[in-house]
Amino acid sequence: MFSRISLDQWQAFVSTVECGGFQQAGEYMFKSQSAVSHSVNRMETLLGQELFLIEGRKAVLTPLGHALLPQAKHLLGSAKKLERLAIQYQPGLFTEHSLAVDMLFPADVLEQALLRFSSVLQGYRIRLYETALSGACELLEDGKVELAIASSLPAGYVQEFLFNVSLLCVVASDHSLAHFNGELNLTDMKDHRQIVVCDSGMRNSQNSSWPDTSQCWTVSNLSTALTFVERGLGFAWLPEHMVSEKLASGQLCPVPLCHRRECKVPMYMGFLEEYKLNPEVRLMTDIIRELCQGIKSNQSEPLALVL
Repeated sequence: MFSRISLDQWQAFVSTVECGGFQQAGEYMFKSQSAVSHSVNRMETLLGQELFLIEGRKAVLTPLGHALLPQAKHLLGSAKKLERLAIQYQPGLFTEHSLAVDMLFPADVLEQALLRFSSVLQGYRIRLYETALSGACELLEDGKVELAIASSLPAGYVQEFLFNVSLLCVVASDHSLAHFNGELNLTDMKDHRQIVVCDSGMRNSQNSSWPDTSQCWTVSNLSTALTFVERGLGFAWLPEHMVSEKLASGQLCPVPLCHRRECKVPMYMGFLEEYKLNPEVRLMTDIIRELCQGIKSNQSEPLALVL
């Protein structure tokens, strides 16, 4: 007997919960709000019970919805794993490698990795997702990428520490913060504009701005944040490898903070256990590991494997 509820309908149910509503779920699934709402309503008709109650403008889970949610997530995860496993036994069926890489990862290292990969697998397409904060986690969990590099990855995946990225608090050389007499604390900084990069994830978005800053401009890319800082529009925490030349030339200056002038963010590489035998994933991980070895060898933190 076939299931009367499709995987697409279960996905609509889970996305409505995780995204906080039908409209947000529609944006996440690239569908209209009405399409998501119709899928959930159809499920409720088939089950003979409600999954959500509308309270104001928010959809709230019923007791049945709460009971079904964990199993629904497990069902969707199992379906994705089944597809991935099938791919392992069909070499040559797919000619595209997808990966999510946090924007903090050095662009020159990533460029070298992609070029080496393409030189070995000529004609193999690459789909790169440039992410921030929780974005890589979501793409990995949703099965949209085979490999992810980020500061934090979900549990249950093979993870390998690559190296730490140093973030520096910087401003333009003509910004008032660059000429402050003495050292600055958080109180001194609260009246100055901070430029931050928004979370590219949708389900559990994180806010990286300082809570006490009265002004904050949120952008979607590090290059935009750097441009705004260069033009004296505010301060930002940016990767050292991205601003080192501009600091050396005097175009940018470090903010003279009295605490935490430098922040280290770990970069981890992760993939699903089933991909250990996938030749494309193994090739890319080997290349990235080799390229990052020189960076990691100059840092004191040891290699950390987390399963």
